[in-house]
Amino acid sequence: MGPASRSAGRMYRFDSRLTFFLLPCTIGGMKPIHRMPASTARSIRWVLTDIDDTMTKDGKLESCAYTALCDLASSGLPVIAVTGRSSGWGEVHLQEWPIVGAVTENGAIAWHSRGSIVAPDSVPNTDSSLVRAAEAAYRAVPRAKPASDNNLRRYDYAIDHAERIDPPLTGPEISAIIAAFEAEGCVAKPSSIHINCWKGSCDKQKASVHFLSEVFGYADATDRDKVLYIGDALNDEPMFAHFPNACAVANVSRWLDHMTSRPAWIAEKLYGQGFAEIAQIVLAHRSAECL
Repeated sequence: MGPASRSAGRMYRFDSRLTFFLLPCTIGGMKPIHRMPASTARSIRWVLTDIDDTMTKDGKLESCAYTALCDLASSGLPVIAVTGRSSGWGEVHLQEWPIVGAVTENGAIAWHSRGSIVAPDSVPNTDSSLVRAAEAAYRAVPRAKPASDNNLRRYDYAIDHAERIDPPLTGPEISAIIAAFEAEGCVAKPSSIHINCWKGSCDKQKASVHFLSEVFGYADATDRDKVLYIGDALNDEPMFAHFPNACAVANVSRWLDHMTSRPAWIAEKLYGQGFAEIAQIVLAHRSAECL
């Protein structure tokens, strides 16, 4: 890991290097996805997934991940994208991909076939405290820049730390940006490529539960273990903590030292290949039930 720095009492250390490991047994509380029982796979009713560095690699959707996405949809499993990406991107994904919904901007606004669902405490990203925080962040880290999709965002404000900025921001630079937003009472969480910043208490988990309840009649008290979530980064922690069958692709390893909540299951493969691995194992168990 790289140098450490502190933000609002929390130590952050970020490193773009990946740790590779084999998964013969339970590691850090996470179990290899190939050990998922058939009964667990067959109980899944909804698949929720992050996009960046979960289905993509270097900003591009991996073909194996898109094939797996199509296979999940063809099997009858509803797939919902849950992403820190902009509302505008979510609308496009919903139209073009075989998914039934897109929860975007870390939970602020979700899209489905009949329209949108806005989190009750979502605050527009024109809020004065967010604007002040962004100005302070750019003063603290002059080479920082907004995420490329910021003009398509309504509630979330994102700063690029590893997508198009070269070299990526360092650990101390990321921590300084987080501190600037937290000083204004904002939330700031790193994804694998952006620092997502917003006002209010919305997050991926709260918005996902609300979406499933509104669209599918989901009951969190009884249906939580029927959700499969796939992610890779710190802003996925609320999902990892909430859903018993949350999974991660192998590149989650770069963030594990900073996670208080880890997923139950982990793939052996990285990025979109890891997503495809998880999907294939779940689908194989479900197909065997039909034989």
